[in-house]
Amino acid sequence: MRVVETIKKPGLHADGGGLYLHVSKTGARSWIFRWRRDGKLRDMGLGPLNTISLAEARDKGLACRKLKLEGRDPIDERRAQRQAAKLESAKAISFRDCAEAYISAHRAG
Repeated sequence: MRVVETIKKPGLHADGGGLYLHVSKTGARSWIFRWRRDGKLRDMGLGPLNTISLAEARDKGLACRKLKLEGRDPIDERRAQRQAAKLESAKAISFRDCAEAYISAHRAG
């Protein structure tokens, strides 16, 4: 991890297996998983260096490679997981409860 923290040169720095450390021109550093799908280059952000360690980035990269091996797109999978989480949180409150809360909040005093 010490070596990763010292990289300052802007660009992509390969770790292997499609995992890259992206250093922007401003010096911001983040992890990217990169692969080709149907001949097009795809990049998936995994998180900033100050939040995601090298070991965590490698674990996330491995998970992405496994999805690819199964013929699944890591970006599509992440999008589906986020959508499912939104749906679950929307189910947490019923329409009736939501309507009653709205009415009580907007009732004229």
